[in-house]
Amino acid sequence: IRAGGFEYSPGTLHIYSDSLLTLPAIIGIGGGGGLLLLVIIAVLIAYKRKSRDADRTLKRLQLQMDNLESRVALECKEAFAELQTDIHELTQELDGAGIPFLDYRTYAMRVLFPGIEDHPVLKEMEVQANVEKALTLFGQLLTKKHFLLTFIRTLEAQRSFSMRDRGNVASLIMTALQGEMEYATGVLKQLLSDLIDRNLESKNHPKLLLRRTESVAEKMLTNWFTFLLYKFLKVICLSRGWGCGTHCCPPAFIFAFSHPLCLNIKKAPQ
Repeated sequence: IRAGGFEYSPGTLHIYSDSLLTLPAIIGIGGGGGLLLLVIIAVLIAYKRKSRDADRTLKRLQLQMDNLESRVALECKEAFAELQTDIHELTQELDGAGIPFLDYRTYAMRVLFPGIEDHPVLKEMEVQANVEKALTLFGQLLTKKHFLLTFIRTLEAQRSFSMRDRGNVASLIMTALQGEMEYATGVLKQLLSDLIDRNLESKNHPKLLLRRTESVAEKMLTNWFTFLLYKFLKVICLSRGWGCGTHCCPPAFIFAFSHPLCLNIKKAPQ
């Protein structure tokens, strides 16, 4: 600076650019943005490909399910037609020969002691005189209602009294009392009354009663129905005849339906 004869130097003046980013920073940001864009594009392409593969797989599975349903429907239709044919043929056979009923002894044994062909109750026991006398006295005690109820309740109170034991005891008692069904019905009514009371005390659901047959009373009830239904299953149907229709002979209808069904089940692939 000159002013007249005076000269003064204040220093050096530097002028900088207004931008805060340098060239390397701008290049780095641009490269990072481009890389991020490429990654996003790659992810979108991969997602689209996966979605397309998933749709293709879903369509293939749907097609397979449709084919399977069609095949099953066709097989069911053929099986139903075959079943109807079997029922018709069986009905024609029953018109002439009738239902192949079991005799009362075989029928009762299959319900009382299933799976046992040669049960000891079918045989004459060879025992000593004192044992035979004791069995006779025990048989007389079974005709005493108080004794029989106490006997059953005592057995059920034992923890070692298993489900199989309950079934055997119920079957043996009903076998011994099948000639005195009125007495057996009275005992059964008392046992069922006790069972209902216990069910109410334990606050179990009423629908569970008589469903699992876990007591002697429930087993005896099954055997009681077995004895009393035989006449209905055989004598009534034979007296009224097969040709009267299912309204007067339901067992005939049940047999005509279940027998071909069992045969078709056995013929199915294992």
